[in-house]
Amino acid sequence: MNTSSIAPKQTRSNKGQGVIALVAIVGFFFMPLIAVFTFEVARLYLAKQELQNACDAASLAAVATLASSDNSDTTTAHKNSIQAALKIMQRNFVLGNQLTSAQLASSRDDKAQNIGETKAYFEFLNPITNAIEDISSPNAKIVRVYGSLVGTLAFGQFVGIKSLPVNAIATGAVPRFDVSLCFDISGSMDDQTPISCVRRKWDPTLNGGSISYEVISGNNGVANGRLFDVVKPDATGSSLNGVPPQLLTESYWNGKMYFTEYLAKVYGVPGLRSLNGYPDAGQPPGNYPPGTAYTWDGFPAFTDMVVNIDGNQTFNAFDYQGYSFPNLNTLVEAARGNLENDAVYKSSKANTSVAVTPKAGYQKAYLDAAANRLQPMNDAKNALVTFNDILNTDADTHFGLVSFDSSVGADANSQETWYSIDENSAYGIKQGFPLPHVKVSNVPNESNFDLVNKSIKSCNAMGSTNIGGAIHEAVQDIKNKSRLGSVKAIVLFTDGEPTLPCGPLDTTDPMRNARLAAAEARDAGIAVYTVGLAQNPAIIPQQVAILNDKNSDPSTGGIAAIAGHGGTFTEVTNSADLRNAFAKIARNLVRLIAHEANGDV
Repeated sequence: MNTSSIAPKQTRSNKGQGVIALVAIVGFFFMPLIAVFTFEVARLYLAKQELQNACDAASLAAVATLASSDNSDTTTAHKNSIQAALKIMQRNFVLGNQLTSAQLASSRDDKAQNIGETKAYFEFLNPITNAIEDISSPNAKIVRVYGSLVGTLAFGQFVGIKSLPVNAIATGAVPRFDVSLCFDISGSMDDQTPISCVRRKWDPTLNGGSISYEVISGNNGVANGRLFDVVKPDATGSSLNGVPPQLLTESYWNGKMYFTEYLAKVYGVPGLRSLNGYPDAGQPPGNYPPGTAYTWDGFPAFTDMVVNIDGNQTFNAFDYQGYSFPNLNTLVEAARGNLENDAVYKSSKANTSVAVTPKAGYQKAYLDAAANRLQPMNDAKNALVTFNDILNTDADTHFGLVSFDSSVGADANSQETWYSIDENSAYGIKQGFPLPHVKVSNVPNESNFDLVNKSIKSCNAMGSTNIGGAIHEAVQDIKNKSRLGSVKAIVLFTDGEPTLPCGPLDTTDPMRNARLAAAEARDAGIAVYTVGLAQNPAIIPQQVAILNDKNSDPSTGGIAAIAGHGGTFTEVTNSADLRNAFAKIARNLVRLIAHEANGDV
């Protein structure tokens, strides 16, 4: 028997047994550890994903709160967005545990340290520069959320590792809006202003000779109180204005009151306002000395229309920025510029009936105080500026403005030329009045926020109502200069209805002109939000017919409905409610974004 052939078989058998034993040991001791490690990694990955979901939800809640808030205070708006986001985070779960104890961190480095602890830090960034912005900055349009928690390990305690930190970062941006405001500045926009129509003339029998100031009576009674009540215009309002351009001849059509200088022009006689014509400063009444000019005592005729700067139907007394206006006499002479110095005070004969100390700035003080009383113009301006403030705070908005009356300006510096006191008798200074047109910009750092607000504040009431021309220009601005991916909208404010067609569209009918412009907006994918202020209940049916969001028929429908894309109509009967109307539009713009994101528009 050959034994040399048997020994190697025994050697191989021993080696095989050793390998099997080693595999058994690895399988018994190490494979469970690998399984545990794999399980823990998967568990931590799940925790990270769930924390990421919570941070994503928080960032979305933050930007949604910003975009839908009615708040123009940036600090408050951002704090509210943080609190809303934190509440959303606290409703989320990580590894089956709700994050109810999640707290705000003091900085991005202030992270959770203890088991079960969750922290969130909110950072606001500039969308153009990506620089971190202070919470008070209106440029803070991007929200970044840093989340951290300390998760427990299921089996780590057996190897001395009980927990591991988990971190996540999420970023959300507020919506992009490109919005153009169409602002009706037609003459009726100061119809609620308290005014007095006065005949200023020389009375040689009064106190040995002095100026008298008579509040005249017109077709509708004594001519003081709300301009609308004094004139009683038709449903579309009056073109008569409390401050330049006053267009005083407009007092005749319904109020049947005459501006004396228009009568003088018609009859070819010297004017009562001032014998030698404009300027008025330093000049006595035109009938001084007696017999020089007609006083028009047989007519409901007036020389001056002034704003009751105390806000009353009948002017009593008012002090403004150190200037005293104790009576109507002072109001009239200040408006004419006869209280600027002692020389004009005496040469105008104002010293015979006004007992104040002349000083430079009286006329400006009157004009400033009068401008503060113009209604509904002031309420409309304030509401529009507040609307802009809200959108500038709560969204990434680029602004445009088309102010309009009879026409539309070409640019931000556009003006419309009128005589300051009366157009028909060519009385006063022929001067330019602002008719600003600010075009939406697609340049990243040109929001036009400050320029649009400044332009709104500069506007005066004047002219007719060219709604179609304004919408057409706004559509062209947005089509040509809006940003890629932005939500596009036009906000139209008017206190009337189309009374004048103008522009490249059909110009034979104001209503058709406006509806054609609405169809342009529809075809360009631009929503039109309409706000109608009804100063006179008689205008409501016409306003609803042309502005509504219900009837989309291009021949008979409303502008908001024809344009489509989510635009709405709001009717307002009190100018004090305009702010709420524009806040409503801000909320609807947010809904519009939601619809577009879902493909519903």
